Amino acid sequence: MRELTTIASGLAFPEGPRWYDGYLYFSDMYGREVFRYREGTGVESVATVPMRPSGLARDASGKLLVSSMLDRRIVRVRDDGGLETFAELRELCPGPVNDMIDDGRGGLYVGNFGFDDEAPEAVMTPTRLVHVNAEGVAAQVGEPINFPNGTVVTGGGTRLLVAETFSCRILAFDIAEDGSLSNRRNWAVFHELKNEYDQAEALGSGGILPDGICIDREGALWVADAGGKGALRVAEGGEILDRVPAPDGSAVFAVALGGDQEDTLFLCIGPAMGSADLDVVRAGSLAACRLDVAKA
Repeated sequence: MRELTTIASGLAFPEGPRWYDGYLYFSDMYGREVFRYREGTGVESVATVPMRPSGLARDASGKLLVSSMLDRRIVRVRDDGGLETFAELRELCPGPVNDMIDDGRGGLYVGNFGFDDEAPEAVMTPTRLVHVNAEGVAAQVGEPINFPNGTVVTGGGTRLLVAETFSCRILAFDIAEDGSLSNRRNWAVFHELKNEYDQAEALGSGGILPDGICIDREGALWVADAGGKGALRVAEGGEILDRVPAPDGSAVFAVALGGDQEDTLFLCIGPAMGSADLDVVRAGSLAACRLDVAKA
């Protein structure tokens, strides 16, 4: 068992971790704050995002970008901590925006819920990823996905991996020069569902619900299981190679690799799904452990 070190506690719901230039950046979604952490200097606030921050990335100049969930924008953090709009996605995203990843060309891939999860008659609906280019121009890409979540760009910028949380699988797409996606296929399937768009079936299946993901230099994914099994190291095809368990009563919702040697796994931990009012309870934490295989 690896030693899990708590870096920060008393968070509402940490999400979207990214390792940039010696710092671990992360969102506290329901705390409406973006933070960064560095060993020796601790955790400090970077920006307040009133409409809930989620995914983090950087633009072509290295400025921090944040997905602002409820108003469905990508905002850029100015040097003074203020926010400015980088891309407006309301017409392209039918639900709150969530995780995102740099595409290696100054642009982004951005996910969204596909539906309004707080509406009285909310029904889970497949949606499409959005590609935002370096100038902030956005377009839907790829085929419909059931609650796209964590993303990774790999293969020298030629392949996108996407966690399809409530279909219990990781998808792969080929990336074209213009950012469009093709050749959808399964990278790993954790549980075969009778109805791949039935959230209740997914939640009751006991299968892995992949949320945030990151990739190591051997091509394996670390997968945060929103279903409560912790962080899992997964090979293409779905074989479980390693696991870091979640603390009792909690789940790991996002992961990132970083640290001075790039062999530290950072884990965003929160109360088990549906067990707490995240606008009130502050039971989230950021933790870390050392690994044998470093960041890609």
